[in-house]
Amino acid sequence: MFHRIFISIIALCALGVGALPAYATSHHQGAPFFTLAAGHPLDTAYSPSQIQAAYSATPLYSRGITGQGQTVALIEVDGYRSSDLQAFDTAYSLPAPVVQQYFVGAQRQTPKDQGETTMDLEWLHAMAPGAVIQVYYLKNQRVGKAGWKDLKQALSMAASHGARSISMSFGTCGPTPGYSAVKNELAALMKRGITAFVSSGDSGARPGPVSDCGRSLGMSYPGSDPSVVSVGGTSLQLNPDNSIAAEAAWDLSGGGRAAPFARPPWQTAAQLPADSFRWGPDVAFLADPQTGVSVYYRGRWTQSGGTSLGAPAWAGIWALVRQNAIQMGKKPGAADTVLYRIGNSAQYAQAFHDVVDGGNMWLQASQGWDPITGWGSPNIDGLVTAVATLR
Repeated sequence: MFHRIFISIIALCALGVGALPAYATSHHQGAPFFTLAAGHPLDTAYSPSQIQAAYSATPLYSRGITGQGQTVALIEVDGYRSSDLQAFDTAYSLPAPVVQQYFVGAQRQTPKDQGETTMDLEWLHAMAPGAVIQVYYLKNQRVGKAGWKDLKQALSMAASHGARSISMSFGTCGPTPGYSAVKNELAALMKRGITAFVSSGDSGARPGPVSDCGRSLGMSYPGSDPSVVSVGGTSLQLNPDNSIAAEAAWDLSGGGRAAPFARPPWQTAAQLPADSFRWGPDVAFLADPQTGVSVYYRGRWTQSGGTSLGAPAWAGIWALVRQNAIQMGKKPGAADTVLYRIGNSAQYAQAFHDVVDGGNMWLQASQGWDPITGWGSPNIDGLVTAVATLR
C-alpha cells in the first residue's frame, strides 16, 4: 500500500495549545507550547541564562566561545515573526542574530508562523549567540516522494552554504517510498563531518500518536536514521543558583529500537540490547513542557517544551564545540561518532549529565546510555574540553 508522507507542523490554537493536523500518516515531533500565555516572561519558564548555567555553557561565553564563525541550519515548515525574535533577544540581552532564509521545493513563500520555527530560532540563538543561522523552508504538505526530495534538497543546500550543524524537529511514522534519497544524503553529510540533530519524538516508545502511527513500538523518521544524532528529552528541576537539582527522563521522550535500520558501527555502548538494530536516542535535553523554557510568540510569552527544543539546542551546542576545537587547531568530525567515543571513555562523566531516573511503561532510564535519554544531557563546558582533547 502506498503511504503518503507529509512534513507538517503542529497547528496552534489561540491559547498556544498544540493540535495535530488530520494527516493520517504523519506527525510533528514537538508539542511545543504549553497552556500558558502572558505579556511578560513567565516565572515558571526557564530563561536562557538559567539553561546556559544548568548545562554549563556560561563559562564558554566568558572565554569568547559563542559559536562565532559557525553556521547552523534549521529545516522548517512554518515561519516566524522577526519582531518576536527581536523581543526575545532584547528581553534576555542577546545580540542581534544573523538569519539567512532559503525556500525549498517552491518559489519564495510566506510560511505561516505556527510556533515551531520561533522556538527553534530563539533557543538555537540562545545557546550559540554568535553563530550564523540559516532557515530552510520546506513547502508544507508535500506528498510522497516529492516531500523526501525536498528534504534531501534542503540538506544538500545547507551543506553547500556552509552549515556544519543541521536541526530538524519533525518526523513521520517511519520511512516511506522515496525516503532513501534523504537517508543517502544524511550518510554523505556525516562522512563530510556535518551533523544532523533530530528530535526523537514526543510519543514515548511509539513513533507517533496512536491515531497516526498505530500501536507498534519504534522510532519516527528521520530521528531513527543511522546517520543522525537523535535527541531525547528530560524533565528538569533547578536549584536557586541554577545548578541542576534533579533531572529525569521525560515520560514522553521518543526512543527505542529503530527498525529496520541496522546499528551503525559508531553506536557502541555496554547497555545497548543484544541485537543488530539502531537504537535511539543518542543524547538528551530539557523537553518536559511543565518544566519548560520561555518563548516569545505572537507578542506573548509562553512556556514551551517537547523534544523539538532539543534538536536546535544541540545544534547550537555543537557550534560551540566546533568553534573551540577549531581555535585549538583541531577539526572535529561528525558528532555521531565523537559523542559515542566520549560516552565510552573516562571523559563521559565530565561531558554528560547521566540521567538515571524516570521512564515510561516500556523504557527506563539507567546508568550510562539508555533508550530514553541516550548518554544524557550535556555538560557543555566539559563536553567542549572532552572533544578538544579527544585523540
